[in-house]
Amino acid sequence: MLVNTTTKTTFPLRRIFLFALLLSAFGLTAQDIHFSQYGNSPLNLNPGLAGVFGGDLRFVGNYRKQWRTVPVPYTSFSGSVENKVYLSRGKYNKFVTASLLVNYDKQGSLALKSLQIGIPISVTLPIGKNHFITVGATPMFGQRSFDSDEITLNEQYIDGMYDPGAAISEDLSVTNLKYFDLSAGANLRLQSPRKRDRLDIGGAMHHINRPEHDFWASSVTNNDDVRLYNKLSLYGLGLVQLTGRFDLLAQGLYQQQGKYREIVYGAGVRMHLKKKRYKEFAIQIGADWRHRYNNALVPRLEVLYGTWTFGATFDWDAFSRAGELISNRRGGPEISLIYRLYKVKPMQKYKSCPII
Repeated sequence: MLVNTTTKTTFPLRRIFLFALLLSAFGLTAQDIHFSQYGNSPLNLNPGLAGVFGGDLRFVGNYRKQWRTVPVPYTSFSGSVENKVYLSRGKYNKFVTASLLVNYDKQGSLALKSLQIGIPISVTLPIGKNHFITVGATPMFGQRSFDSDEITLNEQYIDGMYDPGAAISEDLSVTNLKYFDLSAGANLRLQSPRKRDRLDIGGAMHHINRPEHDFWASSVTNNDDVRLYNKLSLYGLGLVQLTGRFDLLAQGLYQQQGKYREIVYGAGVRMHLKKKRYKEFAIQIGADWRHRYNNALVPRLEVLYGTWTFGATFDWDAFSRAGELISNRRGGPEISLIYRLYKVKPMQKYKSCPII
């Protein structure tokens, strides 16, 4: 049993239940980085979303901090860049997108760190007027590590006193793990030629190769190897233009990984305050409802200016017993920042990218 104190502690029933919930949550979160703004972290959602944006370059940053009140804070960061390479000179409806994705996650009192570097690659082709299919894959290299200095074991408590020099039977010599991971997916983009209407539907399979994900099996016994479960992600992201100034947005996500399932759905309204080209200004408000090991309401705010998008959410775990025990009915803040860049093209051959 892992203990995080230097004095012997007796756990009441409430803390035992809390500890069990944290272990189950740790098992899921330790496997995959997780963002409530899944639409604003496209390459983590689906490699098939690489290149599905208006412009030629896209930079995305995501930051999330949660469970500070436990206190075993989880901090997550993701950054990516995508670059389109067009397959036909002067035509912009067929292209390959080469990307770089970096994820960093730090979890709990043992400072379990996860670093992932991926190279998403996708191909986008038209399948009809203003309809596009994108197929992508992400080869990823990962590393996990933790701080063994923070670990204390029951056998180090002798006659009620903690002895850091006491002999232990656990093998804690391996604190670093490297692995290779592979994900793939596809996205279908449907959009209106005149209005702002658009719909993305797609799916991805993550951890296709089920990489080893434990620290000691390779050095102790291969019979106890811990491997990542495959994760299936299915989603829909839609926008409907209601009037010249107002849009309705709706989104939904289903994910399954082993015995864990997550369902998220929500809607929002976008108000366009300024529509001058490349200086557009809009504000979007909405909310998502998430079913996972604990239910949560996720209010959303986005500000869009030109080719910049800023998003902010805050998970409100106010609708479940788990939310009360784990986070005192408070989840954590999350922000995202997106910037799209249009490259200058020769005027005599210029034609804008058809994806908006």
